[in-house]
Amino acid sequence: MKVHEYLKTVEEQIRCKSIWEDIRTELLGHIEEDTEYFRRKGMSREEAVERAVEEMGDPVETGIELDKVHRTRLDVKLLLFFIGIDLLTVVLAIAYFKGEMPDDVSRYMLWRGTGLFFLLMFSFGGYRKEYFSKPYQLWLLFFIISAVFMMISVFGGAAVEDSGFHLTDTAYQTMLFSNVAGFGGLAFYYRKGGYGEVRRLLAIAGVVCLLSMISRQYFFTFMIVLAHVIILTIAVRRGWFRIKRREFLIKLWSLPGLLALFGIPMVYRAIRDHRIAQSVRKYLDMDDTPGMLLRLFGSAGILGIFVMILLIIGVFMWMLYDIRKLTNQYCNIICTGVLTAFSMMVLYSLLAMMGFGDISQVFFPFFSVNRFSNGGALYLYYILLGTFLHMHRHDKVLPKAELPTKRAA
Repeated sequence: MKVHEYLKTVEEQIRCKSIWEDIRTELLGHIEEDTEYFRRKGMSREEAVERAVEEMGDPVETGIELDKVHRTRLDVKLLLFFIGIDLLTVVLAIAYFKGEMPDDVSRYMLWRGTGLFFLLMFSFGGYRKEYFSKPYQLWLLFFIISAVFMMISVFGGAAVEDSGFHLTDTAYQTMLFSNVAGFGGLAFYYRKGGYGEVRRLLAIAGVVCLLSMISRQYFFTFMIVLAHVIILTIAVRRGWFRIKRREFLIKLWSLPGLLALFGIPMVYRAIRDHRIAQSVRKYLDMDDTPGMLLRLFGSAGILGIFVMILLIIGVFMWMLYDIRKLTNQYCNIICTGVLTAFSMMVLYSLLAMMGFGDISQVFFPFFSVNRFSNGGALYLYYILLGTFLHMHRHDKVLPKAELPTKRAA
């Protein structure tokens, strides 16, 4: 059998066409090695090639085995879980308004439906290597998409002043949190650099942190800083950069440590003045999921809130479990960035609920109705989920060794 015939037969068994080029390169390498071996045994070039192809085994069986290894696998259970939570929140909103369907609920259902479209689009999107050939590309993609949906949030109403938008809007906050996943992609592309590349990453993180200060919410900025520090710490601990890891990490964590010290007096004064309990009661009077549960079911609504908390913890543990199974470091760091973004959203929402932020901007992923962002935050939330599922799906397809680094790009 000719070499090209063998390779074509193997490729016909592999359903994921985007991996064909990598498989072809790998098999050609093996054939070339065997060819050289048989040439040294005294065979002619043609005989050596023919023998090398025979040694590769049956092309159909080889292709089937490679298809099993390199098949894209969507986490269908996790996808259905996300959709199930969406349906629960929609049913809760309809039950709360007793079928009257005011404009807020109608818009909310429209946002959820459109968001599911983005979730499925990103989850089932095809992988193309050239989309990731430049180090800033994925980060800019997240930033641009986030900015577009933030603008949708601004101009979503008949007039800007009627849209409920201001600089601490949930869409604006979610925009900055969502870029943490793209920051993980940047860390991967700069992984073979030294202090110069690390300083570039710090400068990029610094720009996002400065943007977070526009909201004038201290704890929001702290969460943005902490999220970027966590991603960079994971990258450094994996040995991606040619730097002194321990010395760098001590310096890196000094910033969030210092910011945390500044936050202690604020927390102390809030506890002393009993502001936390007052703020929590004020939040529960709002038309978000916890308040709806309490007004629909009375004291039994507390059990519903407890179940909601357990579900949020459960889905985070599920995502962490999925991340630990990923063998591709690129997919792993992107998914870690998504989980970090969601975790920071929850932590900031808890702080805002207790009075350390704008209470109207509380946004618990998976459960908040959040009518304040005109859907912008929800769209970003769905895109993050779609990115997580997309990376998990392509873990066995993306090249394991060398995606383009900063130098190669």
